[in-house]
Amino acid sequence: MTRSRWVAPVFALVAVSGLLLVFGIPTPATPAFDGHPTHLDSCSEITESGRYVLTDDIDSRSESCIRIEADDVIFDGGNHVVDGHEFRENTTGVSVTGENVTVRDLTALNWTFGVTYDGARAGTVRNVTTWQTGDGVTVSDSPRTRVERVTATNGFTGIFVRNSDGSRVSNSVTRDTSSVGVFVADSGNVTVTNASVVRSETGVALLGEAGTEMSDSAVRSTGEAILLVDSHDDVIRNATLSNPAGAAVVTRSNASDNRLVDMHGNWTYEDVSGTTTKKESDGRG
Repeated sequence: MTRSRWVAPVFALVAVSGLLLVFGIPTPATPAFDGHPTHLDSCSEITESGRYVLTDDIDSRSESCIRIEADDVIFDGGNHVVDGHEFRENTTGVSVTGENVTVRDLTALNWTFGVTYDGARAGTVRNVTTWQTGDGVTVSDSPRTRVERVTATNGFTGIFVRNSDGSRVSNSVTRDTSSVGVFVADSGNVTVTNASVVRSETGVALLGEAGTEMSDSAVRSTGEAILLVDSHDDVIRNATLSNPAGAAVVTRSNASDNRLVDMHGNWTYEDVSGTTTKKESDGRG
């Protein structure tokens, strides 16, 4: 097993043609200075701190619909839908590059990337649903970002955290993802708690990172329940692993000092050589 076997598929959607089709240009939003929120009803670029509220559903062919470039922003979706109209490559529903930005109460569908945080530390994604979107929520180079109550369905990767130390994924659900439900890569001291992954090629992948704590989570009906590659000092506690087709699989490659504590369900542990050993419910790896 080589690392590229696991990492390359996740970045496949990122490598797109240099010829991009731009179907719309977001219009600049006017910030509110009087303490009241700014109302938005179309794709917008947010360049000033403040609170912004979406007042209607958006159906757009824009390459990137909501772009948040300012620090200290709350973007409240008002439980509305940001729809890319149809799935196209290299499109984003909500893109965040500012610090201390909250995106909440929103559904994103038909995008390559539903919600992305890129170089945007200390942000929060809360109560967001993505559907028919390549990567549901992506956190990249954004330390101390919180992903809470996210539901990602029918995509490639549900929740992806990369190079974002101290981030937290909690109370979230991924279903029917063709690659990975929850993916943590090249990050330190990430917490994953109360996560549910159902029907994915890989349930939870921890690659090239250290000190991740995963607890109180369930992984069901996956080709591979948990994947540990080039990782160390991880703790996986009180997780339930199940697979109707047989034992769930925890796969390890060049990973050390990881502990599996109080595990439940029918599962096996497999190393890179293919050697398989049954673990008891309270086994340690």
